[in-house]
Amino acid sequence: MSPPQQHPGEGPRTSARPDAAQCFARRFQRLQEVIYPADVGRPYTEREIAEAVGMSVSQISNLRNGRSVPRADRAVALATLFGVRVEYFFSPDEDPYARDVEAHLRAIEQERRGEPVGHRDRAAGGPARAGAGLLDDDQVRQIAEGVAVLPRDMRETVGALVDQLRRAVGRPHKQRERKPW
Repeated sequence: MSPPQQHPGEGPRTSARPDAAQCFARRFQRLQEVIYPADVGRPYTEREIAEAVGMSVSQISNLRNGRSVPRADRAVALATLFGVRVEYFFSPDEDPYARDVEAHLRAIEQERRGEPVGHRDRAAGGPARAGAGLLDDDQVRQIAEGVAVLPRDMRETVGALVDQLRRAVGRPHKQRERKPW
């Protein structure tokens, strides 16, 4: 019996790694369902993801379906695309970072459904405060790091959009540094 085929850009397929592949697939699917460009108004297609991270559509399909795990560099590229740290893909559900990401994903889903999102939905603990449903500067920065894979003109558009949204909700505008991302 011959060993399973492996596509370039994927990690090895072994029977010892099904939990990692399944965990990666579950988290990858979750991100794909929730994180997508507002101007498109729908989740990324497998083709769009593949092009963004330099993989084939079949490799993305294998990852999404739990048939393989990516090489480290591809996992980092996928994490960057979705604006998370790579450990999100492999951490247990009770990991604080994984729980924080899940809380943010639930808050995004609530906002899309038009439901109010309070501070308690964004993070555990701490008193509620005015404007608590808004992202703080660190959260905005994390999202901005996720757009680093976009072409320069699109990054500038995202920056302008963030500025417009801040003005629309009455948040003070901080002069942002021009990053050469």
